[in-house]
Amino acid sequence: MRIEFSDDYLEHLYLDISKGKPKFQEIVIKKYRRTIDFLLTIGSSQKFHEFKGLNFEALKGDRKGSYSVRIDYHYRLIFRLRDDKLELEEIVLIDELTNHYQ
Repeated sequence: MRIEFSDDYLEHLYLDISKGKPKFQEIVIKKYRRTIDFLLTIGSSQKFHEFKGLNFEALKGDRKGSYSVRIDYHYRLIFRLRDDKLELEEIVLIDELTNHYQ
């Protein structure tokens, strides 16, 4: 599995190369990085359901085609899945880090 980012800010946040004051608290940023690292160690979205703490779910409505996992009680990571036919590997495309209750 490979991770790509549709948002430069989220990529820089993950790689710890952000400049200026971050949009999120430090604890949320640490959980965000840890969640992405964990997704990479799982290796396949087929196994996401095995880890109940992720709360992996397909989204509905205007977010149909996207999925989410929990960062913590308030935040979730929204992403899309796609297959890279040239490299025959699954790609997780990170779209958004959002406060679930706003």
